[in-house]
Amino acid sequence: MRSVISENAPKGHYSAGVISGNTLYISGQTSADPTTGKPAEGGFAQEMTMALLKMESVLKAAGCAREDVLMCQVYIADMSLWESANQVYAEFFGSHKPARIVLPVPPLSNGCQVELTAIAEVK
Repeated sequence: MRSVISENAPKGHYSAGVISGNTLYISGQTSADPTTGKPAEGGFAQEMTMALLKMESVLKAAGCAREDVLMCQVYIADMSLWESANQVYAEFFGSHKPARIVLPVPPLSNGCQVELTAIAEVK
């Protein structure tokens, strides 16, 4: 196993990503801005974008790209956010369609409305 470090990940007792074999497991990426620790400003779409960009920074640190994502787990604070989450997700991934699950969850850390994890193929 090999840990992946991302400058956008908060400090803590975990790895932003772990590579085992040819698989990258990405830890939860919230919508918290790495510089402030607070949810990205501008509403839910900006929060969703922030979480996806933080995920992408872990992908890049592991030598992967968006197109290498196999599975994405999206946790949102309320299912009323589903439509916006889906739109931002579709714009981010374009024609690539990883397997996905979207789950409503209780309030997330620091007031964030979204957190996601992902599994990607390391080539």
